[in-house]
Amino acid sequence: HEDLSGNMFQNSDDCNSNGLDDDGNGFVDDCHGIDKVNDDSDPMDDNDHGTHVAGTIGAVGNNSVGVVGVNWTVRLMACKFLDAGGSGSTADAISCLEYVKLMKDRDVNIVATNNSWSGDSFSQPLFDAVEAHLQRGILFIVAAGNGGIDGVGDNNDGTGFDQQVYPCEFYLPNVICVAATTRTDALSSFSNFGRRTVHLGAPGSQILSTT
Repeated sequence: HEDLSGNMFQNSDDCNSNGLDDDGNGFVDDCHGIDKVNDDSDPMDDNDHGTHVAGTIGAVGNNSVGVVGVNWTVRLMACKFLDAGGSGSTADAISCLEYVKLMKDRDVNIVATNNSWSGDSFSQPLFDAVEAHLQRGILFIVAAGNGGIDGVGDNNDGTGFDQQVYPCEFYLPNVICVAATTRTDALSSFSNFGRRTVHLGAPGSQILSTT
């Protein structure tokens, strides 16, 4: 995307498409990240959600093109574990977090991950993966989730089936759980909330971005 390409992370040793693991990290040609859906190193977005969120985070600024991100000069590393329909496995989510941890340990300056996804069951391995990021100083930014079958936001502080939202509810100091807000800074009607579990809100309704 012309408003994202300039801010994409590049693992320069593996940006040559030669079919080899040039940097010895266990992944072949992982120039911009990896794709756990197809088990390759081409995390091209075929759902649009990742592209939209990436633009909000880091679309290039001051270039007379499209929109601007919150950070005009950030580097965006992609790790795809959701398919074209928006579905994926916890195991693949953990694999993405393991990849981020690996690259952080290889001195890539990773300060935060964006996790605009959620599920309704607790996973100890996923918790452990997020905690491993804590030990490396990586923030874990996660969605509060959208409402249940009625489309209306739920209180994540509750205990009902519709009110268990993970990994938002992981009680770890690097987790920042984010609700969706409207263009007037009100809570979006579909967004979950919670005085104890949800930390802040950010624009999530009628947002123009890179799709």
